[in-house]
Amino acid sequence: MRNTFRVLFYIKRTAPRRNGDVPVMARITINGERAQLAVRAYVDPALWDVRTGLAAGRSAAASELNEKLLLVRRRIERCYETLLARQAAVTPALVREMYFGNDRQQETLLAFFRQHNEEFGRMVGVSRSKSSYYKYRSVYRLLAAYVRERCRRADIPFRELDKRFLAGFHQYIARESPHKKNTAWVYMIAFKHILMLARSRDLLSADLFAGYRLRSEFVARDYLTETEIRRLMLLAPTDRTQRLVLDAFLFSCFTGLSYIDIRQLKPANIRYTQGQLWIGTTRRKTGSEVYVRLFAVPNAILSRYLTDAADEPIFALPSNGWCNACLRRLLPEAGIVRPITFHVARHTFATTITLSQGVAIETISKLLGHRNIRTTQIYAAVTHAKLEGDMERLSRQLDACYRL
Repeated sequence: MRNTFRVLFYIKRTAPRRNGDVPVMARITINGERAQLAVRAYVDPALWDVRTGLAAGRSAAASELNEKLLLVRRRIERCYETLLARQAAVTPALVREMYFGNDRQQETLLAFFRQHNEEFGRMVGVSRSKSSYYKYRSVYRLLAAYVRERCRRADIPFRELDKRFLAGFHQYIARESPHKKNTAWVYMIAFKHILMLARSRDLLSADLFAGYRLRSEFVARDYLTETEIRRLMLLAPTDRTQRLVLDAFLFSCFTGLSYIDIRQLKPANIRYTQGQLWIGTTRRKTGSEVYVRLFAVPNAILSRYLTDAADEPIFALPSNGWCNACLRRLLPEAGIVRPITFHVARHTFATTITLSQGVAIETISKLLGHRNIRTTQIYAAVTHAKLEGDMERLSRQLDACYRL
């Protein structure tokens, strides 16, 4: 199909300067698709001829402007012809980028990824999480190693990417992270996001992930049993940090709040409703509102740390990694030898504290702040105690209804 290419100059009347002059703009149209650019020239609106797209008259100002616009037009046309000789699909955005000296077709994957991570890192603590930042950094390191080993060079242009590259990188991640079943899945989703950003900026002409299936494997979530929770409650560490981490972990077991939500919990989030003490907060991860009633155990823990400073965090927790290190030292004292992270407390709330006590899965989903109940179903395992209890109740009901 033959491309329809056109350049039109117009003025932007809504952005006048103090002297009344307005900027001149160029509009590039290719097959009905448009892109605008400022040509860094100004004109008196009274001198502009809309029909010709040029300055009217023979004044020195009009002649000078028209000569500049002619040069701009020729430069845009050269950019278009260069791109057309290189590839079949040319967009106005690509022409504009080449006009400004940014030949985006020469941009490379790793350079783009590095820039993304730098921008992402500046937003950590504002609108981005540190864990997501670390994830993108890990994907970048693996990708850089893969490009170096497979392509034998430091970087690769976007135009050379194809589905074979994609599949090869997927296999490379799986080989480099064999001990974590879903690491390759999580990392490939992050890589897919990077390629989507590149495509949105006209660096990729095709969606490489179209038809490429990414699947996660089911992994049973660990949780603490009632006996293990009681053992932890009997511990009395003398180290202040370990005591804080243990209390926060138990608080999470009985409220379902994640590490980051507990770390950001403030006295202002504690409220009385109809004579009962509740936590009202917004989940950092999903933005969902969460309301959890404080029963005796979490209330007792809370009373140890609650102060009158309404804007200060209640639990001044160290980093999540340091909390996990403290748990590794504490848990064996309670006879728990398997690896347990802080997030297991959230699994424990979903399973041992709520589901095993007969709480409906819909209620648990609301308490956990999930947007989709399928997420809750992954967390909440049916314990043997719950299964036996349900079967015993069903047995009594059936025996009462049906007799031989």
